Order: sequence, then C-alpha cells, then structure tokens
Amino acid sequence: MRKLQRPPIEVFTLSFLDIISCAFGAVVLLILLAKNGDTDEHQGPEQLSILLEQVQAAQLSVETLQGALLDKQEELRQAQAKTASITDEQQNLDSSIPRAQQTIQQLQQQAQSLREEIRRETARLRVPDSTDEPSEEVGGIPTDADYVIFVIDNSGSMAGGGKWQKVMRVVSDVLNNHPQMKGFQIMNADGDYLYRSQAGKWLNDTASMRTRALERMSSFVGGGSFPERGILKALNEYKGQSGKVSLYVFGDDYSTAGLDNVVRNITAANAGPNGEPIFRIHGIGFYFATPQNARGFATLMQAVAKRNRGAFVGLNM
Repeated sequence: MRKLQRPPIEVFTLSFLDIISCAFGAVVLLILLAKNGDTDEHQGPEQLSILLEQVQAAQLSVETLQGALLDKQEELRQAQAKTASITDEQQNLDSSIPRAQQTIQQLQQQAQSLREEIRRETARLRVPDSTDEPSEEVGGIPTDADYVIFVIDNSGSMAGGGKWQKVMRVVSDVLNNHPQMKGFQIMNADGDYLYRSQAGKWLNDTASMRTRALERMSSFVGGGSFPERGILKALNEYKGQSGKVSLYVFGDDYSTAGLDNVVRNITAANAGPNGEPIFRIHGIGFYFATPQNARGFATLMQAVAKRNRGAFVGLNM
C-alpha cells in the first residue's frame, strides 16, 4: 500500500512574518513615543524660558541698533548742513572772484595812468624817468627821508598873484612822496617858522596836520630871498636829529655875489664827524622872477645840492 507524502511544514509563514513585523513596529513606535514624551516633559519650560530670553535679547539689540541708526542719521543731517554751508561759501567766493579781478584791473589802469602822468612831467622837467620800476626816488630826488624841512622864499616874487598856490601844491606833493616820514617843518628863507611855537621841534606827519599847515601857509608870506639864512638855522637846530633828514629849498631869485662863500658855509655846517653831509639838501627852482635872477638861484642850489648829496629840479610853472 502506497504511503502518502505530506508537504513540508513551513515554520516562517507569511502570517507569522506579518505578526512579527507588526510587533517590531509597535515596539519601535512605543520607544519613540516614550522618548518624545520624556523630552517634552523634561525640557518644555526651560526651552520656553530660553526662547523668552532670546526674544528679549533680540529686542534689546533692535533698540540699540535703532539708537545707533538715529545717531548716524543726526550725523548725516549735520554733515549735509555743513556741506550746504560750504557750498554757499564756495558760491560766494566764486562770485567774488570776478569782482576782485575787475578791481585789480581798475587799479592797474589807474597805476598806469599815474605812471604816464609822471613820465610826461618828468620829460617836461628834464629829469631821469623813474616810473618803469619801483624806486625810492621821484624826479631824481630820494624820498626815503624820516624828516623833511622846507626853507621857502616867501617874498613878493614867489607869493604874488596865483604863484603861492603853486608853491603850496609842490609842498604837498613833496610830503606825499615821502612814505615813511615821521615829521616835517616849514620855515621861510629868513629862518622864521610857520609855527613859531614849534621852533626846533617837528610837526607830526598826519593828514590833519598837513591840511592845517597848508592852510596856514596861505598867509605865510612877506619874507626875504636869502635862503642861506634859513638853511643855516635849520642845520643848527636839527643837526642832532637821528634818522634821515632832507632839506628842501624853494626859491626863484638869488644874487650870485659871494656865492662861493655861501656854498662853503652851508657845506661846512652840514658836515658830520667823518666829513660826510648829515642832511640831503635839495633845491626846487621856480621861474617866477626874471630869467637872470632865476638862473642865480639855480646856480646856488645846484652847487649846494652837489656838495650835500642832493638834487636840483627846475619847475617852469
């Protein structure tokens, strides 16, 4: 009798694997749920506190940054205002440059006109021209004196008619051409002072003093025509003055009798310890009198000026 063969018994069937898989998944799920629950229960409040602290710190940072931003905005505003001010100043400077250039041009034109006028006058007087370059001389006469003395013939030939006004104008021109002058004095040919109370002293070189002196000169007439008297008196009373002194002698008339002795006496009175002249003595000749008398004054003053570091200029006015 034939035996029936039974199929082999399978221990791990599909149903069994399903059960095992489900059980394993359940265990894993329980482990995960248990871990998450423990973490939330253990760290939940602390995590909230940390988050609150982080939020507060963030808010503080925001406030700090906002304050810094406001400071920077204020600095920016001040910088913009300063820039606007500088821009305005720059615009003002830019607008003033053309005006300054125009003023300089006008001054240059005025200076050129003055040079031309001096050049014409210099040519008329037949003296060296000194207008091309700055110089300490005008019409060949140095103008660097600290003090100036005038010895002026105020006789009738000089003071008659409108002649005296011309003499006064030349006195004013001489004063204006001495930029560093400290004082001056005015005498006539006889040695009488315009201001007798100031004999041996100096009149301060101020605009008001010049004006008053010229006004007073309008009535300072009636003297003689012998300038050696005034020259010797000025040398005697001002010889000890320190600094540079120039003596201007004005006249239109002189007799040449005894001229050599007059020149010798003046030169000796003006000699310093080393024999050199102390004052510069200049002559200004006016052709108001007769030609012969005018030539006599020119001869006298040319000789005196030559020996006393001076110059002579003849004016045909």
